[in-house]
Amino acid sequence: MALDLRSIANGAIQGINPDLSITIKQPSGYTVDPDTLVQVPKWVEQAALGNVQSMSSDDLTQVQALNIEGTMRAVYLRGNYNGIFRPGQLPNTVLRFTTNESGTVAARDWNVFKVLEVWATWCKVAVVLQLPKETP
Repeated sequence: MALDLRSIANGAIQGINPDLSITIKQPSGYTVDPDTLVQVPKWVEQAALGNVQSMSSDDLTQVQALNIEGTMRAVYLRGNYNGIFRPGQLPNTVLRFTTNESGTVAARDWNVFKVLEVWATWCKVAVVLQLPKETP
């Protein structure tokens, strides 16, 4: 019987850093807009809880050569998720935080750009905040 260290660690920090509600949007291919002939990604969405933390110095070392700028965080999730999957020509997994660290409802999208750790039942991913698209 395997010891679930992730559950033990997560349970110990809930009073200090509680899990946040997250919608995980995983890519599932694309369609083509008949008017513009532009590829439009399709997504499969699922509700989850994730533990959001600042990135450690080891995490920052892993991503320093990727030329990613912006607000970055590390997120612990149950299951396994991808960043950009070029062989399958799929975009990044997107995490939509439905609450922020202070508990305020504020839907914000964060792109998974790197998988930092992957285990049998959980993973740690690096995410970068996406700015809202400007509407014309």
